[in-house]
Amino acid sequence: MAQAAATGAPAAGGRPVTGPDATADRPSRHRLADVSLAVIRLGEAARRADRSYEERNRAALAERAEGVRLRGELVRVRKTAEVLRRRAGAIADAQYRTGSLVAYTRSVASGGRTPLRRQYEETVRRERALVARMDTARRAGRTLAADSALALARATALAADRDRLKEVRARADRGLLSARDTLRQLASQESRSGKCDSLSGEVTMAARAAVRASTQGTPWTRPVERYVLSAPFGGAGSHWASSHTGQDFAVPVGTPVRAVGGGRIASLTCGDGFGISLVVRHRNGLYTQYAHLSAPLVRPGQQVVPGERIALSGDTGNSTGPHLHFEVRRTPYLGSGVDPVPWLRHHGVRVPGVSASGGSAR
Repeated sequence: MAQAAATGAPAAGGRPVTGPDATADRPSRHRLADVSLAVIRLGEAARRADRSYEERNRAALAERAEGVRLRGELVRVRKTAEVLRRRAGAIADAQYRTGSLVAYTRSVASGGRTPLRRQYEETVRRERALVARMDTARRAGRTLAADSALALARATALAADRDRLKEVRARADRGLLSARDTLRQLASQESRSGKCDSLSGEVTMAARAAVRASTQGTPWTRPVERYVLSAPFGGAGSHWASSHTGQDFAVPVGTPVRAVGGGRIASLTCGDGFGISLVVRHRNGLYTQYAHLSAPLVRPGQQVVPGERIALSGDTGNSTGPHLHFEVRRTPYLGSGVDPVPWLRHHGVRVPGVSASGGSAR
C-alpha cells in the first residue's frame, strides 16, 4: 500500500525462493530476466485471449439477437401468408358456388352501377394482386427461415469458439499467475541485494513491441492501464515517515509500467524503502518516480517517449502488497512532490477512480 521514507530500511518482505528456479544453475539476474520475459509474453497472450473472447462473445450475442429478430419477422410473414391464403380460399369457394368468375363478379357487384366488364376486370386485377402478395409472402418466409437458420448456425459456431477461447484465457491466466509469483520472489531478492540493473535487451524489446498504439503520439498518459487507486497523496499512516508522497495504483506484480511523458531516465535505485525505483526527468523540468518495481526495462540516461514501457510493477521495498507507487516532483528529491492525480488530469489524462485513504493495494 505504501512506501517508507526514501532513506528508511527496507522491510523484510518476500518469501524464500522455492521450486525449480531456486536451484537453477543460471545466475539470479538471468532468471529474473527469463521470468520477466515470460510475464510480458504471458500477459500479452492473456490480453489477446481476453480481447478475442470478448469479441466472440459479442458476435455470438449479436447473431443470436439477429436470429430472434428473424424468427419474429418469420412469424409475422407467416401470419400474413395465412390471412392471404384464407382470403384466396374464400374467393375460390365463392367462385365454386356461383359456377364462374363472371357470376362471382355479379354477386360481388350486385346492386352496383359499374358496368359488368369493368367489374370483371377489377375483380381479376385484385385476384392477381392477391396471388402476387401470396407469392411474395411465401418467398419472404423461405428467405427468413433460411436466414434465421444461418444466424443460429453462426451463433452456435461463435459460441463454441468463445468457449474454446475461454479455456485458452484460463490457461494463460494460470501460467501468468505462476510466473508473477516467481517474479515477485526473485525481484524481492534482487531489491534486497541493492544491486539492481536494467534487464537484457530481449526483455526490453519484447516490452516495447507490446506497447499499445493508442499511447503513441500523446504527450501524457497514465503510468498503468488498469488499476485500482489505493493510498492517495498526503495520506497518513504507519508506513510513511510523515505523509504519503505519491499515489498508489494497485496492480498485479508484472503489470507493465509506462513513462507518463517523454524524458530521460534520471536514476535507477534499489535497496531502500522504495524497493526497485526509477525516476524520469521530463522536458518541462518536472520529475516522475515509479517505485516498488520488480524489473526495470530501461537504463539511467536513456531517452523515453510517452507510454513507453519502462518497468514491470512489483512488491519490493516497504510495501504491503503489489502496486505501483507513483510520484510527480518539482525536483528529483523526496519532499518536492505534488498530488499526481490532479496533475495528470490537468494535463489531459483520464484517471478514473477515487482514492481511499489507507485503502488496501491488494
